[in-house]
Amino acid sequence: MPAALALTTTLDEIAGISQPYLTPRDRHRSHLLYLTRSRAGYALMQQSGILLDPRKITAWLSEERIPSAEQQQRLDEAFRRLRRRNMAPSLTRRLNSGGGTRVEIHPVDQSGVDAKHQRVARWRRKNIHRWDPIVAAWSCGDMREMTHQWEHAISDLDSDWRQYEHVTRLGFWA
Repeated sequence: MPAALALTTTLDEIAGISQPYLTPRDRHRSHLLYLTRSRAGYALMQQSGILLDPRKITAWLSEERIPSAEQQQRLDEAFRRLRRRNMAPSLTRRLNSGGGTRVEIHPVDQSGVDAKHQRVARWRRKNIHRWDPIVAAWSCGDMREMTHQWEHAISDLDSDWRQYEHVTRLGFWA
């Protein structure tokens, strides 16, 4: 996967946005509870195209009715936007503390590639000292800027830094 996507996924995990341990029904309920606790949540739901009918939202919260698949997707998007915005300042402080955060970069798995076409790519460790621009791009959901910031962060690895533009996964020591 592109490293910017892996970086976004890892930051989402750290911020508690991706919740794989919850059932879809529980996840949507927790997202709805999170969104309905602030005016910003209501504003983001409205921006996402969710009609703010108090009876409908009350029915969703009491589980009398279930949002349609399209509405659930819109709720998830609104939740992701609000959670990223709310978590960005504390996540930046956490990742910048102690001189930065070390990232393990696991290159693309080449086991399915013919031996004559495989490139030698080992996993690397990189200490990123300034997370401000990366977290700012993540909180806005700007993948172009995430890609740019990732390339900037790894450009000093060595002459083969471009082989780390696509990775199997990223691990954080945060």
